[in-house]
Amino acid sequence: MYYFAYCTWLNDPEIRRYMPKCKKITKAYAINYRLQFHAAAGRDDRGWCHINGLPDAWGEKCLGLVFEDDGLTDDYDDFERFAITVHGEDGKTYDCWTYRMITPGIEMRPPNFYWQHIPDGLISEGFPAEYIAKVQATYAAAAPCPRADRPNPSAIPGKSADSR
Repeated sequence: MYYFAYCTWLNDPEIRRYMPKCKKITKAYAINYRLQFHAAAGRDDRGWCHINGLPDAWGEKCLGLVFEDDGLTDDYDDFERFAITVHGEDGKTYDCWTYRMITPGIEMRPPNFYWQHIPDGLISEGFPAEYIAKVQATYAAAAPCPRADRPNPSAIPGKSADSR
């Protein structure tokens, strides 16, 4: 089974916390999707990554990585698994799964520890500078996180939104 990473799990140390045996396959993109930052509906304590699709993302591409997953079965508060087809840099099409917010609330930045995985991953994986700038602009346009300096949970965080 394939997993499409588009956010914090672009950063190798972060995805290895959750799927230590996963294998990176290729860079890829999802057509008519874009990366956004939102608080979960009804919450105002922090933002998360969200992949938004049609009709809001018509003509856009969300860039990421395809991994062969290692059997991760965890579910998390405010998120759902969903199927997505992506196009690999290797010319192949991949049917993947990924996480997205169930009900996105207001646009809001994530905490600093969470955010830093995104530019670190985009840069280390060699994504285009234009895309990195677009992600940074999306982050900057979102409301500030009221708990921006909260610490990074040690090891693998819990499934509850309050522990992540």
